[in-house]
This record gives sequence, C-alpha cells and structure tokens, in this order.
Amino acid sequence: MNISDSKDSFASRAIALDRAFRLPLVSVVIVNYNYGRFLDQAVDSVFQQTYPQLECIIVDNGSSDETPMVLAGIAARYPQAILVRRSSNDGQTPASLDGLAAASGAYVIFMDADDVLLAHAVETHVFVHLSMRVHVGFTSGDMLQVIGDQIVLGTGEELNRYVRSGKGLRRNVVRPYRHRLDPPWPPASTAKSLVKKIHFVPPLSSKWVWSPTSGICYRRDALRLFSDNPELAHLRTGTDMYFGCGISALCGSVIIDEPVFIYRIHGGNVYSRQPQLNHFIAFEAGGAGDSNHKSQLLLIDHLIAKAERFCRSGWLRLHYAALLIRIDQRDGDSRLPRWQRRSRTARRLAESYESVAAALGARLTILLMCWFRIPIGVIATAVRKHNEKPAS
Repeated sequence: MNISDSKDSFASRAIALDRAFRLPLVSVVIVNYNYGRFLDQAVDSVFQQTYPQLECIIVDNGSSDETPMVLAGIAARYPQAILVRRSSNDGQTPASLDGLAAASGAYVIFMDADDVLLAHAVETHVFVHLSMRVHVGFTSGDMLQVIGDQIVLGTGEELNRYVRSGKGLRRNVVRPYRHRLDPPWPPASTAKSLVKKIHFVPPLSSKWVWSPTSGICYRRDALRLFSDNPELAHLRTGTDMYFGCGISALCGSVIIDEPVFIYRIHGGNVYSRQPQLNHFIAFEAGGAGDSNHKSQLLLIDHLIAKAERFCRSGWLRLHYAALLIRIDQRDGDSRLPRWQRRSRTARRLAESYESVAAALGARLTILLMCWFRIPIGVIATAVRKHNEKPAS
C-alpha cells in the first residue's frame, strides 16, 4: 500500500470522526410581556443566526396585547419554535426559569422580546466559550443602543468602562477553536477578529461590568447552581443581576468587546430609559421595577442555604468564604438589629450556623462571623445550640 494513501486515509477518518461530534446546542429563551409589536423581529433575529445549532423558546407572560396573533404567525413560520404560555405575568425571572426548564441546550441566552440579536451573536459566544482556557460561567457581548430605527450608541457603559481599564487583558487564556465542519467552523475571519477582543473577568469580582440580559450567554450547568432558589419565584426583575453576579463571582466570566445585540430604547424599558451618557444615570436606581438590590440579597441567601454545594474541598471552602465577603450587601430592613441591617450575610450566617459549619468547618465559620462583626453573644449562642444537639 502506498504510504501517502495511508496518510490520506487516516486524515479523512480523523475528519469524519470530528464531524461525528456536533457543535453545542444553544437555547435562546425569549421572555415576552405585551411586546407583540417587537416579537416578530426578535424571533426572526434568532432564526437568522449564522450559528447552525440552536433552538428558540418563547415564553409569554400572559400578554393582553396583540401577542397571541403574533405567536400564531410565528408558529406557522417557524414550527420548530417552542412556545410556553403562562397564565399570568409573574415577572421576568419566573418566566426565564420556565424557559430554562424547556431548554435542551448546553448554553442558554435569555433574551428580552424588545431586543434583537445581531446575526453573528450566537456564533461569537460559542467561539469564545470553546476557545477559553479558563472555564468561565458565561460570556457577555456588547450592545448597540437604538431609538426607533436609528443606532445612537455602539457600546454599553459598564462593559465599556471595564474594557478601557485594561483589567481583563490576560496572556494565554485563549486558544482559538476550529471545528472540522464542511466548510470549517467558525470562518477564519471570525477567529481573527475576536481573539483580541476577549477580556477576562476573574472570580470574586462583584461589580456589574456586563451587558444586560440579551447580551449574555450562560453555560447551562452554571445556571443550575443558582436556579433552584425557591425565592426566585418572587423576583420580578433583576434576573441578569442575580445570575450574572453569582456565576461570575464563583467561576469568572468573559466580556467580548464586540456588539452582539440591539438594545431598543422605547420609553417602556425597566432600565436605560434613554441612551447612556457619561456621568449620567440613565435609569431610576431604586425606583419602580428596579429589583437589583433584592436579587443580590437573594443571591446571598442562596449561597448560604446551599453552602455544602459550594464547599466541596479545602480550596473551595476558602473561595466560598472570600465570595461571601465580596458579595455582601446591606439588608436595609429597619425592623432588624443594627448588625443585621448592616450585613445580609451576617444575618444569614447567624441563622444558618449549623449547616454552614457542617460545610465550611466550625473554625472557619466562626472566623467568618467575627469578620462580619456578629456580636460575640450571638456567635456563642449559635455554637452552644449546635454543640448541645444530640448526635444523629
């Protein structure tokens, strides 16, 4: 047998084997409430993606506008679309969780129905996920800010600030991925243009630096670590704040300095009621619809309630302790003692000493409680009650 023929045969078998494993499925979950006038364009933008493996799930929150008629047209046009109809509007977060339950993808994008994905959005996210040497929980692309049919800004403020700081630039965190499809994926131009636009956000970062909902592509297994919090049923907005801050603080994330979606400003947005201006807040912080602080409190509650999940080794226990310190928030409930108002984490640690000590170890838990300035008497009472419990 000719040696060159043998090499060619080996190469062709290797390519065939590569093609036997497909690219990951991405689930795009569109959450809609009375945005029937925008819904067609949002759905079209999903099915016009350059990425080959995706599914579209539309969750309607009991809309009372023209949405039912629009959904009928979408079902006829895209029979593969999955429609989830809720009887009432319980907010963005419960609807997102319903979409997550219906999703099959290894990656998930939660999309607001008034936004539009740019054609390369999903391809960009997947390329970055598969190219990262650090296994981050999500990627966040930039946005275009649009009024009517006019693009008025080409970046988002928080993401822009992080990129300008240079904090996310890292050596040796990217190895461009190439999948042997026919033609190969992604196009060479995609890899070349994106490699220098990847900015790493390390674990324990607690400040919001990403794009809003539609710009984020989560790993499904990262979402699962935080999605079983029963209190999310009562979180109407702030879904991206809850998942984004929790997942990135735990395992890191990536900012992609490339627009991947259109953020439509139409006057009814919960956030960014106008295009962003330097040194000017574009939304009513703490106003009606702003659940960001509540989402951060629920994140603290979840991390402490599920301490065993996040403390599976000695190193993870130290990381977990540092995580609680970094994400702490004021509680603000005027009925609570001063030390509990000052720190939600302190309050929850005192209430959950037994379960946290079982996962974190009694010594480190007590040190952590001292760090949060929990009164010595409260710490002593918690330890005594734990020690007095009969062994099971």
